Amino acid sequence: MFWFGWILFSGIAVWVVPPVLWFVCRRLQPVLTNHTPSGEWPAVSVIVPARNEAAAIERALRSLLKSDYPGIQLLAVNDRSTDDTGAIMNRVASDDSRCQVIDVEVLPDGWLGKNHAMHLAAGTAKGEYLLFTDGDVIHEPAALRSAVTYLKRKRLSHLCLLPRMIPGGFFENCIVAFFGLAFAIGQQVHLIRTRWPFAYVGVGAFNLIDAEFYRSFGGHTAIAMDVIDDAKLGKLVKQHGGTQDFIGAPGLLSIRWYDSLWEVITGLEKNGFAALNYSLTSVMLCTVVFFATMMLPYIPPLLLPLSETGGFLATVLLWHVMYGVAAVSFGGSVFLVPFFPVAASLMSFAFWRSAWVTLRQDGVRWRNSFYSLDELRKGLYR
Repeated sequence: MFWFGWILFSGIAVWVVPPVLWFVCRRLQPVLTNHTPSGEWPAVSVIVPARNEAAAIERALRSLLKSDYPGIQLLAVNDRSTDDTGAIMNRVASDDSRCQVIDVEVLPDGWLGKNHAMHLAAGTAKGEYLLFTDGDVIHEPAALRSAVTYLKRKRLSHLCLLPRMIPGGFFENCIVAFFGLAFAIGQQVHLIRTRWPFAYVGVGAFNLIDAEFYRSFGGHTAIAMDVIDDAKLGKLVKQHGGTQDFIGAPGLLSIRWYDSLWEVITGLEKNGFAALNYSLTSVMLCTVVFFATMMLPYIPPLLLPLSETGGFLATVLLWHVMYGVAAVSFGGSVFLVPFFPVAASLMSFAFWRSAWVTLRQDGVRWRNSFYSLDELRKGLYR
């Protein structure tokens, strides 16, 4: 038992510490307006798909139009909205000629709404680079200039930025912090710039990609029916030989992910089961790994002498420290640290709920559109 505890600690340390530290320590620094002539900056087309996002879309679009980046083209895609999203987009476009509204009235067969909206807009985009971003992200004026500068300096095909998460309620912050921890570990973000094929990334809030490279593999065509479109775009980039990077940008982007704990859990309804390829076997396997690595270490110190359980105690401490690092990075606080097992359990519940709801209704309901489980499984990009 003594050696088993330390072997478990060693394995988890190798698996967790490098990506988490890489994840929280790297930050994109703002690049302020300089004396580079505007004609020397590559044109960027910013694509913002939105369906029924009247509450947030105006602020997001106007934040982009405040960008100090020269030569920006803003393509706002109204994807079959039934609220005032389209009217708000049109009002913003009437105030600034850089904004163009694209209205989608009919969704073609074989496409998810958001994926189709982005692919459609990319077909009309004029920029040398494309930025796919969500309709609730707030961009600081220096965000795009800073991102393009970094992408060009590192000679990247694809750059993802992680925004600052605007904090909410206590338990909402708990699960958001755990999501960040799980994201860093699951994607092994410190390996993204290597050739390791399983380390790739996509962030719906900020996916900046070389337009020519994007079109070379058919854009979103291969992931037309993939719910996790942002991550799968990153997978496409990696599999087609592109170079990519992922870096935090809390001073340049911000977002309120969801408005409550329950909204976080229901918001993961479409993504949780999809992330595991709609496989119950994968859900059960992940649950076993979750219990063995995150919950099991708490048990031996309660039942056995401390002299035999040092490795388990070290493992518990390691998880809490890494969770605390992620929590502070995501706008939370150190007061979340003791609640690591609570946050882990909430996330596990969210994934099991996603599987149960998807199987019960035999598909995914997303933005008032329903997609059958059969077509989603057939459309998975692997």
